[in-house]
Amino acid sequence: AAESSPLLETHGLELRPGARRLLAGLDWAVHRGERWAVLGPNGCGKSTLLRALAGLCQPSAGSLLLQGRPLERWSVHELSRLRSYTPQHHHDVFGMTALDVVLAARRPYAGRFGWLSAHDRERALHALARCDAAHLAQQDVRSLSGGERQRVALAAALAQDVPLLLLDEPTAHLDVPHQQAVCELLKALGDRAVVLSLHDVNLALACCTHALLCTDREAPRWIAGPIEEVLRPDTLQAAYGWTMVPVDLEGRRHYLPAASR
Repeated sequence: AAESSPLLETHGLELRPGARRLLAGLDWAVHRGERWAVLGPNGCGKSTLLRALAGLCQPSAGSLLLQGRPLERWSVHELSRLRSYTPQHHHDVFGMTALDVVLAARRPYAGRFGWLSAHDRERALHALARCDAAHLAQQDVRSLSGGERQRVALAAALAQDVPLLLLDEPTAHLDVPHQQAVCELLKALGDRAVVLSLHDVNLALACCTHALLCTDREAPRWIAGPIEEVLRPDTLQAAYGWTMVPVDLEGRRHYLPAASR
């Protein structure tokens, strides 16, 4: 059935942006309604993978399929209605309001002459409100703090209204209440699929259904599956080279770093 076929899949995917191989032979599938945390040590290739999934860098081998069709066979306009991509860093050179930034994400739905409608504006304002950024709508994004800019970027991803969200470190710069709010927001996305890179194992456990974890940066070796099967003391030790102690609190698993390796 169409419902059970993957939204995104990789076959034998290899990423080698420079001399070092970051991924080798990755077979992986993402279905609607799944929230995937991409985890691993610094430099293992999390951001490069997200860029490749968005179609912004070419794999050195293997294939990437979106809704069963090779990624390179979708036009830029078609892709803009299927996936959103939020990078880790935002370089705002020109003065734009936060609302303008979010409205730009509605461009795939612009009318015949490239005009946006009142409905697009309404969707943009609603997305800002969902990210606790409605009060920033008329502010120049260059004046925002890192956390505020991150929430505006997330609002843009929501406003784009696509089945697949690719988010690189969406909780970076956010304080604890806003990190928890992002968790709740992602859990409320229904049948949309989310792939997000994170550094916080506990945040991943709080908001994701599945995990893709780099357990060996040199080999390289990645494991994928339901989150509690992937994030275990042994796999976390392999990934980070540090003992992680499991603690069950309020009915949920958490991991604390041990005092020593």
